[in-house]
Amino acid sequence: MTGISSAEGVLRFEPVQAARILAWMRVSAILGKLITILFVHFGFGLSLPLGPMLLIIAGLAAWNAVAFMRLHNSPEQITQYEVLFHLLIDVAALTALLGLAGGPSNPFVSLYLVPVTLATVAMPTRQAMVITVLCVLLYGLLLGIFLPMEEPHPVLGGDFNLHLIGMWVNFVIAAWMITVFVRFMASVLRRQDLRLSRARESTLRNEQIVALGTVAAGAAHQLGTPLSTMSMVIEELRNERRDDETLQQDLELLGSQLAVCKETLEDLKDAGAAGSDQGGRTVSLRQHVARIIDTWRLMHPKIQPMVEYEEPFIDVQISQDPTLMHALLNLLNNAAEASVDNGRSGVEVAITSDGKLLTLTIDDEGTGLDSDRVRHAGRVIQTTKPSGMGIGLVLANATVDRFGGRVTLMDSPEGEGARTRIELPLEKLVAGSAGTSGAMARW
Repeated sequence: MTGISSAEGVLRFEPVQAARILAWMRVSAILGKLITILFVHFGFGLSLPLGPMLLIIAGLAAWNAVAFMRLHNSPEQITQYEVLFHLLIDVAALTALLGLAGGPSNPFVSLYLVPVTLATVAMPTRQAMVITVLCVLLYGLLLGIFLPMEEPHPVLGGDFNLHLIGMWVNFVIAAWMITVFVRFMASVLRRQDLRLSRARESTLRNEQIVALGTVAAGAAHQLGTPLSTMSMVIEELRNERRDDETLQQDLELLGSQLAVCKETLEDLKDAGAAGSDQGGRTVSLRQHVARIIDTWRLMHPKIQPMVEYEEPFIDVQISQDPTLMHALLNLLNNAAEASVDNGRSGVEVAITSDGKLLTLTIDDEGTGLDSDRVRHAGRVIQTTKPSGMGIGLVLANATVDRFGGRVTLMDSPEGEGARTRIELPLEKLVAGSAGTSGAMARW
């Protein structure tokens, strides 16, 4: 993860980001130094050791090219010690240039503060202290070892006026470099705040899901006996009231609903097995989707769904995941309930697969969505149903997200109701893939 990390109570850049900002600031420094040296030498007519100075700048440019190649090819391998070495190179180059152009009397000597500032913000305390102490020592060394500059031409106003001009140029360079650095730091902080916000949101959602999973496990354990008792009672009533056709139809409906409940409990057991890395049953994608649709039809006998498999539908073998089945059922249930609550019975489901991505588009005939619900959908528990708990969409969104997919809610293009679009990569579901057990284990 790129960003800023917390160490010793102070926020600092990750090594790759510190190396990146050093590389770009070095570009500015190289151009600024080159222009200044050439202007002083040819514009002011002051004799500078141009050969050695240009050689130093060329070496610094070559080093920066290596730094950019490193950032492009293997950024994950960059360490804090490599960043420290980058700063040491910059400090050494600055010292050499100052030593060849007047030493401590050079107005650009205050540029030592730039690597000190960068080290303080971007590096751990010990390494920042190394840069600070080194800059202090090298500044002191320049007091005794340097090549003096020749006296400026009187037309320039003497040595003091030239020094003032140099200070102004130094200010321009420093201001530019500080602006680049602060802008970059502000951008990193904004991205870090966004990541922290998403992490807090994800943690809250995961805590809710774990709590719901605990309750579901207890409920599954307790529901087995009541469901068996209800099945026995239904069978007895069928035998005792064979002549009552109306009752027989009602008992048939109750029996089908009980079958759905029992199948759901079996799926919970399969989910537990999947969480233990035992895996799920292998089925074709089309069979798995058809089973979900059939279960959904049984749960909502009042609806009149229109289900269409859009061609070409590329079928693949997948490892059946019960948690994913219930996620899709939750979304289908929401659509059915939205239509029924609005006094309608229609739900359209379009299903496509290219072998890599499964897409379900669900159009209901409900009242549509308000903007607030769309904004928070699937991230926080909320509901528009008087008796609802609002957990279905949260669970569905979390499960689909676990497999690398996404759930999108929008108003239906038909002008009435809502559209739910589920895009699910099949890579982690394909039978025999390493991603299947990994995705299950992260539940």
